[in-house]
Amino acid sequence: MFGLVMKSSLIFIFLIVYSFSFAQNKFILSNTFFKEKFIQLSKGNSLTTFFPANEQQLNLNHLIRDSSKQYTDISEYIFKHHIIELKNNLGYIHIDPYVHFAKGRFDLDTTGFPMFRNTRGIFAEGELGKNFSFDFVFTENQARFQPYEHTYFNERGELYDFGEHYSLQNAIIPGGTRTKPFKEVGYDYAYSTGSIRYTAIRKLSIEMGNNKHFIGSGYRSLLLSDNAFYAPNIKLDWKINNKWNYTVLYEKNLNLYRKPLTYAVESNYETKIFALSYLTFKPIQSLSISLFASGNQLQGDSIIKHPVVGSHLIPLPLLQNDLVINNQSNTINGITGLNIDWALKKARIYSQLVIDKFESKTLLANQLGFYLFDAFTLKNVTVQLEWNQVPKDFYAARNPKLSYSHFNLPAAHPKGNNFNELFVKLGYELGRWYLTSKTNFYFNHGGDLKQQYASNSIYNTNYDYSQLTNGTTILQDVELGLRFNRTYNGNIYFKYQGRASQYGDIHPTYKCIWFGFKTSLFNEYFDL
Repeated sequence: MFGLVMKSSLIFIFLIVYSFSFAQNKFILSNTFFKEKFIQLSKGNSLTTFFPANEQQLNLNHLIRDSSKQYTDISEYIFKHHIIELKNNLGYIHIDPYVHFAKGRFDLDTTGFPMFRNTRGIFAEGELGKNFSFDFVFTENQARFQPYEHTYFNERGELYDFGEHYSLQNAIIPGGTRTKPFKEVGYDYAYSTGSIRYTAIRKLSIEMGNNKHFIGSGYRSLLLSDNAFYAPNIKLDWKINNKWNYTVLYEKNLNLYRKPLTYAVESNYETKIFALSYLTFKPIQSLSISLFASGNQLQGDSIIKHPVVGSHLIPLPLLQNDLVINNQSNTINGITGLNIDWALKKARIYSQLVIDKFESKTLLANQLGFYLFDAFTLKNVTVQLEWNQVPKDFYAARNPKLSYSHFNLPAAHPKGNNFNELFVKLGYELGRWYLTSKTNFYFNHGGDLKQQYASNSIYNTNYDYSQLTNGTTILQDVELGLRFNRTYNGNIYFKYQGRASQYGDIHPTYKCIWFGFKTSLFNEYFDL
């Protein structure tokens, strides 16, 4: 089997290295601000639906640069430059702060402990020549969040084996990592991530590191999201010609189950091998249709080490999960789908259609959405409307360790499954000022907070829904801010957050306000 894998891999690599020239290599930051600007300024071209995007496709930083006239060196530096810029004929290095300092007030809080964010870190990126680039992030965090966020984070903690049962400890922050307690009611966590990218030939790029990826043009992805933690990975992207593009990705994912036996200071987590293929066809410049397949195979748990299923690793379409390949070992689980992106001059229509197998059932999830730029003939007004529908048991497996997840968090939609979601976003920019409104409408089973999250869990397939009622949850986020620097997305902001649920006689409501300063480089999804 390994011989077949090696032969297939060598043939694949030989085909894609067949002779081209070098090209620009730097990747664009994945925060929603940069992603939406990329989509908007692509205009009638459907450039990529696998993020982070590359400057080879669109020189976004040049297009969104601050072109205002400044009359002092200080204002020129504050509004237009990176904190540290080093450049010569070999390349450049940019270094910026990665920070988030904020204080919040929760309307029902009687503890005397205010909500806060205290993130300190650095972000560095650079290029050597035109074919090699890198980036690096290190950050330390202390924070206190709202009660509904605390409940979700604590439910996703790491599990320790105590013989007849697992004990849940600590918490997991979406987009972050596992935590330890901070003072009475806060979290303390730190992480680092980085990647290197090499354009071997003009139409082939190789990426290695532990960065995150996102597939799709929408706010959510039902295929692969940047919601979960960072994972060691290698990615190959081959631009075959103007109509065809092919990407494969391999990752080492983790289940946060501590192995009971170890010679180390701290027990290891259980591991999964994640494989992904993504074949894109562009019949016309404005339309792309992508065939997606991905899945995990369980390497080892607390009892046994499973043999590697070599066919899962062959870099050919549709071989990355149990939809096509033989799964007699029951150690492989994943999803298959289509991603459609249609680019118009001042609009973007997108959709995802996803298939999952749960035992003998075939399940279907779907997404449909659109952007409207300069909406209603008003300059710099953006409207986004998106519908997501994910049925019960989607992304799940009878063995919860084979769920479509990483680091005890869903690898696609952060909500999990068993819900319908309507997402509405309105945005307006005036110079450096911006105003953004995001609204999530969830239609699903629920009750109190724990019951709401349990009803959407991709890990517990035996949950008793008979005690739950149908209902709705609405989240509202309104942010007014001053984006003083676009190179590292530096913002001073004021934000209102609200969450209200209605499930029979249970209708908890939460409201809070935030004021802070942040450099928004990456995404966080707390709208759950």
